[in-house]
Amino acid sequence: MSDFMEFGFGENEDSLPQRAKRFKGKEGENYRVSFIWWPGLEDGTPDMDAATPKFVAVTRCYIAGVGYVIHKGPEWTKLAGGNQPKLAIATIIVVWPTTKDGGLDKDGFRQGKFDVLPWVFPQAKYDAIRPIHREFPLGQSDMTIRCTDSQYQKMDFSPCRDNLLRKILEAGDKQEDMKKRLINEASKIAATIREELARDMTLDQAREKMTGTSAAQPVAAAASEDVDNMLDDILDT
Repeated sequence: MSDFMEFGFGENEDSLPQRAKRFKGKEGENYRVSFIWWPGLEDGTPDMDAATPKFVAVTRCYIAGVGYVIHKGPEWTKLAGGNQPKLAIATIIVVWPTTKDGGLDKDGFRQGKFDVLPWVFPQAKYDAIRPIHREFPLGQSDMTIRCTDSQYQKMDFSPCRDNLLRKILEAGDKQEDMKKRLINEASKIAATIREELARDMTLDQAREKMTGTSAAQPVAAAASEDVDNMLDDILDT
C-alpha cells in the first residue's frame, strides 16, 4: 500500500492535510464566545470556577521562508531581517452560532453548531479582556466580540449575561454528546497550541530552512511573507 497521495489543482485536494483553523473576526460581524481552556480540561472536567482560563504566550519573530519562531536573542532578530520580536498570546474559545444582529442563533445551537478554535492575539487584547473577567468572570459569562476591522483584527469586547458552555457542562446526560465533542476538540487543540504560536528551532535549523529562499529575495522583504499571520502582531489595540 502506497504512503503517497495523488492529487491536482481541484482534484483530490481534500486528502491534503489542512492548516489548523484559527479564530479570525470579520468586519461588522458579532461573535459570542466561551473560553474553554480551563484547568482540568486535560481530564475532561474543565473547572470553570477556577480563577482564570488558561493562556500561553511566547516572544516570537517572523523569518521569511521559515515562519514564526521562538525569539531567543539578537541573532534571531538579525535572521528576521531586523524585525523586532513581539509577544503573542493564545487560548481556546468556543464560537457559538449567532444571528446577523449578534444574538444567539437558537436553532443552530439546538443543532449542536459551534466551532472550537485557537485564538492568537497580542498583549493589548489580553489587557482589554482582563477587566471584563474581573467584573464578569469568564467561567460564568460569555463574551461578545465585535470586529471593526478585519485586516488589523480590531475588536470591541463586552460580557454576556450567562455562559453557554457552563450550561452544557452542567446539563448532565441531556447534553452529553455536545459536551464530549466540545471537550475532545478543545483537548486536541490544547495538545498542539504552542505550535500555533511559534516553532522551537535552533539557528542552524532556521538557516537550513531558509536555504530554499531565493538569494534575490532579501529576508526583510520576502514575497513569501505570511501577511495574515504577521498582522496579528502589528496592532497593539
